[in-house]
Amino acid sequence: MEIVARTIGNTAGLWLATRLLSGLSVPEGVGTTQMWLNLAVLGLVLALVNSLVKPVARFLAFPLYIVTFGLFALVVNGAMLLLAGWLTDRIEALGAGGSVPLGLEVSSFGTAVVGSIIVSVISSIIAALLLPRED
Repeated sequence: MEIVARTIGNTAGLWLATRLLSGLSVPEGVGTTQMWLNLAVLGLVLALVNSLVKPVARFLAFPLYIVTFGLFALVVNGAMLLLAGWLTDRIEALGAGGSVPLGLEVSSFGTAVVGSIIVSVISSIIAALLLPRED
């Protein structure tokens, strides 16, 4: 259930980030349904990247976390967003005949860091609303 909640949160966060940041975009010229399907795939890929790759990156960068008092987490989060965008760019298209183009265009690393902050905040809020509390 957690991966579903994270995917929904990432999808909403990615939508907001692409609306607020000019350097973050999804393929243009597609319908609303196709755009949301692209964002859902991006959200799932980002959730998987954060579940599988991010713990390794945290472990390797642990000394930098200590030196920067945790601010290096912003760099790692931006790198995970760039990685998710790169992975979805490698998938040609989704659907019958490749009707839904996938991908996330990130203009710079700074845009990725700011975008990852937006996605993290929105995803955390939605996950808190959807996931049951552990007492």
